[in-house]
Amino acid sequence: MRSSLLELLAPSVCPACDSPRRPGTPRLCDLCRSQLIPLRLLRGVPTALAYEGTGAELVQRFKFDGRRDALCVLLEPLIERVAELRVDSIVPLPRHPERVRELGRDPVYELARALTKRTRLPLESGVLRRTRATPPQTGLSPRARRTNVAGSFAARPGTLEGRRALLLDDVITTGATLAAAASELRRMAKPHTVLPLALAGTPALLSGGLALL
Repeated sequence: MRSSLLELLAPSVCPACDSPRRPGTPRLCDLCRSQLIPLRLLRGVPTALAYEGTGAELVQRFKFDGRRDALCVLLEPLIERVAELRVDSIVPLPRHPERVRELGRDPVYELARALTKRTRLPLESGVLRRTRATPPQTGLSPRARRTNVAGSFAARPGTLEGRRALLLDDVITTGATLAAAASELRRMAKPHTVLPLALAGTPALLSGGLALL
């Protein structure tokens, strides 16, 4: 009822391209919906969407512009992937405080918080922290990416003991950052299992080790 009322009071647009949208119609326009590519696995990591076309536009609008309408669209395929995984808590991949100050927010934490509200899984936001602000991974080789993030996470000892933890990130390229974070969680937090999950995967890796839906 609340969302229907808001649509009557405020102009509604497609979250990906801002084209006008009539109340009661799908959030994405036909063109943007046709360019949204679902994924299943990228480098062995469950992934919801391809980071290209509409997927990339939605992620960027959510991450850098704080678009809640983009988040609403992104949540749906992510919830479907979580439903396929047997987990009992969600750990957001943390940003270093310097990066949070630069952007003014922590998109992965916001994504995890929205996901926990929809799935009713607990949010484990204090379990893992970033110990240093690593240089951007863009342009680095897979080996250089692994070196760049090595030792950049610290987990609170024993905090996930016996639990099946979901480690959530927004965009995966080689998986180096998720792997480093997962390794630290296993070493210190002692969960039963760590299952990584990415919202989107970069198109550069859309071959080899990837299963399209």
